[in-house]
Amino acid sequence: MTIKSFGMRVGSVVCSSAALSFSIGIVYNEVVICNPLVYYLFVGGSRSKFGMTFFCMQKLVTFNHVFWNSISSFTYYHEVVKTRFSFSFKYFFMFSLILGTLLTIVVSLTFVPDVNQFLKRFALRAPALYPNDLVITVKDGKLATNVTEPLHFPVPLELFSDTPGVISDQNQEYLLTIDTNAQINDYSNSHSLIFVTREQVVVPDSDGVGFRVYPISSFDDGTIDKNAVTKLLDTISPWYPFIVPAMIFILWFTLTILLSIIRLISLSVLTLILRVPAYFMHISLTYRKLFQIGLHALTLPTIIQILMTSFELYPPIPFFNSIVFLLYSLVILSELKRKPATSPIQKL
Repeated sequence: MTIKSFGMRVGSVVCSSAALSFSIGIVYNEVVICNPLVYYLFVGGSRSKFGMTFFCMQKLVTFNHVFWNSISSFTYYHEVVKTRFSFSFKYFFMFSLILGTLLTIVVSLTFVPDVNQFLKRFALRAPALYPNDLVITVKDGKLATNVTEPLHFPVPLELFSDTPGVISDQNQEYLLTIDTNAQINDYSNSHSLIFVTREQVVVPDSDGVGFRVYPISSFDDGTIDKNAVTKLLDTISPWYPFIVPAMIFILWFTLTILLSIIRLISLSVLTLILRVPAYFMHISLTYRKLFQIGLHALTLPTIIQILMTSFELYPPIPFFNSIVFLLYSLVILSELKRKPATSPIQKL
């Protein structure tokens, strides 16, 4: 079985599934399964509903055809160069939309359950993390507490697991340490992520080796106690249900919109490079047409990159994805020197 035939079979399954989803209607609060024609005859509605369903199905079939030919048929590119630029751009947009949505679903399935569990634990256990009698005061650029120091806040493992392990004092890592009698140089021995002295706040540098120092004087005067922390948690708690949807939307926007823009910018540069071999191969294609070919040719390198990332395969070759695209495009250009095919292309 060839790649193309296998792809067409998979595409048929996808289209059949889509057809089934279009066939699900709700009638008098009862779910019925029927095809669009039965829905129209027995449930009611205008011909526009059936027309819209048929239109969507036609688009899915066309996209499936263009997708598999873009990655498996070099002769198909004879037809691509004959079409309008908008055809290829619509394909690229639809490919990016479907790919970004599928990746968002897959990635979300890996982190959403953990985030939901974390939010539940945080809502229940976060208020108890702050000592009841602790009062932290910042005044005139100096910090003071009302308890014995150094004051350690361990990493709250109970927020990440229902059964956190027991860690000995020798191996304990702290999220925050307050010691108003300490100096900045004591940070390296504090085993703490954030180290607070009387006049400085010390945090690790971005390289993980050094550290950065922020003066207490850069903070406003104020007091932090149990009541203030409780009020803060009560203020942000109504926003907990929106955190996961916001994360999913940001992920979708990144994988669908931002990555598409990056691909288009990269393609604009790679198209300039392709003009050189096209010139020496005596292929009279404009920059716009080469860019249009690239909108289809990007499909295969993108899929290869996703598969390699999924299996954690990172070749030690700079610009590996761009190299794959250029090699694939060179084969396409070689094919374009041959006699064009005569099969008609479908509209997208």
